[in-house]
Amino acid sequence: MHNRTKSSILRFLDILPKKIGYTIYHMLQMITLKDVDFYVKTNESSFYQIHKILNENNIDVKNENIIEIGSGWFPIMPLIFKEKLVVNTIYTYDINKHYSKRRILNSTALFSKRLNISGSKQLPSFIKYYPHTSIQTATIDYNAKLVYSRFVLEHISHKELLEIHQYLYKNTPDTIKILHLISPSDHRSYSDASISTYDFLKYSETAWNKIQTKFDYHNRLRLPDYIKIIKESGFTVEYLNYDKVDKTSKKYKMFKDLTLHPSYDTYTEEEILAGSINLLLSK
Repeated sequence: MHNRTKSSILRFLDILPKKIGYTIYHMLQMITLKDVDFYVKTNESSFYQIHKILNENNIDVKNENIIEIGSGWFPIMPLIFKEKLVVNTIYTYDINKHYSKRRILNSTALFSKRLNISGSKQLPSFIKYYPHTSIQTATIDYNAKLVYSRFVLEHISHKELLEIHQYLYKNTPDTIKILHLISPSDHRSYSDASISTYDFLKYSETAWNKIQTKFDYHNRLRLPDYIKIIKESGFTVEYLNYDKVDKTSKKYKMFKDLTLHPSYDTYTEEEILAGSINLLLSK
């Protein structure tokens, strides 16, 4: 869907009463999000990155409990974790309810042979799903080895990110590891090549809030902001990796053509450009 059309629809839904807006939004997603194979491919790509980081840091989650922050639209990542790493139980939390019986069936059917499970509209017993639940208000009364998120943190406010990490620091074992895959880019550029990956950094907070809605919220935080939140919560950054931009690329040229908002004047160019941020945290 073209960005302009999508933005118009989301802005219209945003002014409706919350319950009505979310109901229509999820109906539209039911119509448009049908290609489960696409989600398997993108989740597998992320999983290999996660697996690489876990291996490099000698973290073994076999037969362990893990926590997922942000379920996404399909229960694909928990199924991959079960298949590839033989985890025990995956507890997945999301402030919205994205799983539907059809999405569950489409997902479990694909993994039926790979995991020796039946394709069903019910989640397998090793996935514990908690929709309409913020992780910082959840009761975590089980032992977990790993907490992970995949392209979720960029959609959470600075205040809530600090609350989440403070809560996790207080309510998880001292041996816990936290792994985040973060996409700090302007997501509109994914479907519109004419928009710079950093386009949203030219706006003031007020102007940007008039463009985005609660359905496509992006905090626009840069690398140092995430690091500061993590340190303030008590966690230590054990591993950090991020993409650097080739200065001969079109991506860099489009960035240089932008006039960034003065609020980003205190950041170095590398801090602003840092993309695909991977963070591993420990206590």
